[in-house]
Amino acid sequence: MKKVAFLFLLAIISENVFSQSFFIKQKPINEKAALTFTEAKPSVIFFGAPNNSDDFKKHKLKSKAVNSYFGGVYTNFPIFDIGKENVVEFNNSSDKFIFYRPNTKKAFGMIISNGKDNPILVTNPNEYLKTIKTYLNIGNADYLVPKTFNEGNQKNALQEIQQILKINFVATKTYAEKLIANVNSSHYPKTYGDANFKMHCNERIFEMYTDSSLTTKIAYSSKYVYNNKNQPQNITNIINGKETTFTKYVRNGDGLIMLIISGYLKNPDTTKFIYDKDKYYTINFSKGRPFSYDTYFLNDQMQCVRQLSIRSDQSIVSDINYVYDKFGRVVREGKSDSEVIYTYNKDADKLYSSFKSYSLNPRKLELNNEVIREKNKNTFVGKNGSGEQTFKSISVTNPDRSIKTYAYDKDNKLTSVSVIKCAE
Repeated sequence: MKKVAFLFLLAIISENVFSQSFFIKQKPINEKAALTFTEAKPSVIFFGAPNNSDDFKKHKLKSKAVNSYFGGVYTNFPIFDIGKENVVEFNNSSDKFIFYRPNTKKAFGMIISNGKDNPILVTNPNEYLKTIKTYLNIGNADYLVPKTFNEGNQKNALQEIQQILKINFVATKTYAEKLIANVNSSHYPKTYGDANFKMHCNERIFEMYTDSSLTTKIAYSSKYVYNNKNQPQNITNIINGKETTFTKYVRNGDGLIMLIISGYLKNPDTTKFIYDKDKYYTINFSKGRPFSYDTYFLNDQMQCVRQLSIRSDQSIVSDINYVYDKFGRVVREGKSDSEVIYTYNKDADKLYSSFKSYSLNPRKLELNNEVIREKNKNTFVGKNGSGEQTFKSISVTNPDRSIKTYAYDKDNKLTSVSVIKCAE
């Protein structure tokens, strides 16, 4: 099966990638990067100038299908759409690659990077989803084999979703406070003493530059709006001054999230939250139809000990287990084929000092990342399993509580500078 999957991937690449010349080593003069990836991690980028052709409509339809399939439940890689922008910078572990759209001679397409090797280009919209699964090793090879739609499985999954929606548990203020403080999920991250959460403003701006003097701005930026409890309300992503995607949080009076609306400005997706005594659920909808749901299992301390993500056809997206120490800190995050181990310098530390990522069966060190925390300064050093640096970032907190982060590649060459500050 592995051999079949490998040959399938070669066929896709040979069909869709005619030349690697659109990946260059130096950014063209007077061109700004729409996106710069400072860390060596997987990513998916769509591009294409809008037109009324049937081919472009298929491209948009298939790119939205990718977002619907992964966006609500799969957080291992980001998905962006740069539209008619020209440049994307990848700082992968093997080398730096710059995507330059004019060299593709294609009106639209998709770029996939695994964070290690040369990114690849796919121009056949029908192959977008299958190529992502294969190239990024998502799921198993059986996903590559077309299968008959299983109405029975989907019916069972939809019935389970309907049962979840019928839960009438009433979350008290005490329940909300304890869950928000302890659950440690992506929806309720522990803020601790992060300077970003000490900003004395509700509206914040994230911007990126290519130089330390902040003279050359990257096209991508974001706007954040927080409520008086310092909880996010709205996030808007912007490319060249134009709002592209957004996330809106709807909360109850105790701060619990009840609904998230996200995606493109037209036809956004929604995520509905359902709370229960020892767990909470999120159900992801696209065009009013559920396509996946997550269950967050809680222990008696209201810590998330397991996150199970399931699609509407009952296939499992991910199953993650969490282990905590006696101080309430995550020390292990485990899947069936991988694990992440977190370590802390002192018992009193609430933030980890390092984490190591291992693949399992057999166990092999893949990543070894370290954080050096000093007053008003954090240094993050990423290394591969062999101990070689893959990236480094240095974040400095200014007196006004704005944060400036310098990102470097494996050779300690500056790749970008990001700033998050209060909106003027």
